[in-house]
Amino acid sequence: MKRNMITRLSALLCAACLTIACDDGRIYEEVTSVQREGGSIRLTGHVTGRDTWASGYSIVLAGFADGNEYAQTAKGLTTVNGDSVDVVLSGIPSEVTQIEICAINRLRKRLFTFYASDYTEQEDTLRIDVGSLDIGMYTTVQTNLFDRTCTSCHGGSTSAARGLYLTADSSYKALVNVPADLSPEGMPFVTPGDVEQSFLHHVLNSDVSADWGMDHSDMVTSSDLLNLVDDWIANGAKE
Repeated sequence: MKRNMITRLSALLCAACLTIACDDGRIYEEVTSVQREGGSIRLTGHVTGRDTWASGYSIVLAGFADGNEYAQTAKGLTTVNGDSVDVVLSGIPSEVTQIEICAINRLRKRLFTFYASDYTEQEDTLRIDVGSLDIGMYTTVQTNLFDRTCTSCHGGSTSAARGLYLTADSSYKALVNVPADLSPEGMPFVTPGDVEQSFLHHVLNSDVSADWGMDHSDMVTSSDLLNLVDDWIANGAKE
């Protein structure tokens, strides 16, 4: 009887060995094809002035679709080793047609653009070097307000109305903590940290200049730009 049991056990062991021999024991992972989602950009360059912005604004690398002022995708622009920038924006939707370095608000609405480039999705990461950019808050005021609206009368030619030069090389020294000669209260054009005590605010937001032959409040109608000036003053009027 023992011999029969031993014979049966031997037969079972042989069958088990044959079964194991058919399976090498390895676990094979299922091979799947993962489709790449969106494009990718690596942006480098030197950017100054990012730290002069007030809260409520974000300086970002963002993607926009045609005719849309709200960013489809965005990533905060940070600097390393001083003013060097090296940022990767991935997962860019296919509808994006333009890449920008810009200031956006909390709703991701584009407010001011510092750099823009057309964009078409590619398989490889697109590399962009923006060179050197000054994106400071005051530089944005200069570019979007004084250069576009004011310098035609205030220093763009050989003279400046009321002796007030608002060209890029003169405007800051002409405004900050400088008494405005047409202010009845004698307030400065710009009082850092105090919007209501800044004559520039009243000139742009009220009819105080209506008797000067030109109502300056009619010259700037963009709420984003008016808010920029006030926020720059409230944030300390940094150069």
